[in-house]
Amino acid sequence: MIERNLGNIERVVRLLLGIAFGAWAFLQPQLNGVEWLVMVIALALILNGIFSRCYVWYVLDVNTSKKPSANSTSIC
Repeated sequence: MIERNLGNIERVVRLLLGIAFGAWAFLQPQLNGVEWLVMVIALALILNGIFSRCYVWYVLDVNTSKKPSANSTSIC
């Protein structure tokens, strides 16, 4: 399991965007490929917001949480 790498503001933004994208997709009269893709992205954003972990940020070595991770080194 990866360490938490999302800050609180980013978590809230991801949750809100995920809910908005999911609601938009569910309100469509027919679900084609675009709506299914939006639903998958919405689910990923909601899960990122809930669990405060993003695998894309992990691969890119980005950490927006306030607490430093255990394996990061500081210069001071």
